[in-house]
Amino acid sequence: MDPGLERFVAARDEDADEVLGELLSTRAGPIIRRVTVSRLGHTNSDVDDVSSQVVFELMQRLRQGRQDANVNDIDSFDGYIAAAAHHGCDHYLRRKYPLRWQLRNRIRYVLDHDSRWSLWKSPERIWMCGLAGWETRAQGSAPDVRDLADVESQQVRPLLTRIFHSTNGPLALWVVVDVAAAVWGVPSRQLHGDAGIETVADSRPSIDEEMTHRARTARVWAEIRELPIRQRQALLLNLKDDGLMLFLATGTASLRTVAETMDMTVETLAALWNELPLPDNAVASRLGCTRQQVINLRMSARKRLSNRLAAWS
Repeated sequence: MDPGLERFVAARDEDADEVLGELLSTRAGPIIRRVTVSRLGHTNSDVDDVSSQVVFELMQRLRQGRQDANVNDIDSFDGYIAAAAHHGCDHYLRRKYPLRWQLRNRIRYVLDHDSRWSLWKSPERIWMCGLAGWETRAQGSAPDVRDLADVESQQVRPLLTRIFHSTNGPLALWVVVDVAAAVWGVPSRQLHGDAGIETVADSRPSIDEEMTHRARTARVWAEIRELPIRQRQALLLNLKDDGLMLFLATGTASLRTVAETMDMTVETLAALWNELPLPDNAVASRLGCTRQQVINLRMSARKRLSNRLAAWS
């Protein structure tokens, strides 16, 4: 078993959430963000939301898996994380870009029903495709879209033939779909550059951009921790769960740190998690004050954060 998972499974119940928080921040967060950025593009404003949702679902799945002993069936934890991230991106694309998802299904149907080609899952549980017999061949590189511009619209078989002839190696299914979407102008994520799909090969943000993103998130969290305790509670208990997940996904905070910041135990936070964000009346009940006082506390917290962060930027 993966050492990180083994530590999570072996942990005492009172320590399991802390170990899980470390796994999510140090192992899962970077992999999930790398996958979502490569799939959606680093300028896509939904990357953080998709990443946070994947982390949240992964946390619930691992918790349940620890109780059911299903975690023992995970052969590659990094592959498991990557697959979860790809599934999260698929769900996002299916909802936001239905025409693109229809294109994916058409391509997959052809790959499944034409003996010239093959569709399989890699050890990382990513759908791969290529010529029959290519399952063990090294992965190819996405072709230049400009070289495929003369392929007649919606002719999947001729397009696949041209793609795999130029790559001479298998590709991830999502890469093939991105190529087809760019060639035929199917609405998809924003593509960059004259050739559009060329950015798929390496669409990750630069080191400077990634460091800036993490530094900004860390700064926000540091300022939140400087707030008076009741302002922190009023703010965080009403914060959308994907907002809290952003701090976990970037490694800015652990589950235990988030709990301590709200002056509660990890167990209490875990019990509340599925109910977040709490309505003002519920927050008021926990803080022993009125609903209007909760609103005032949160407004004061946001004003202070806005002023401090504006001065920092």
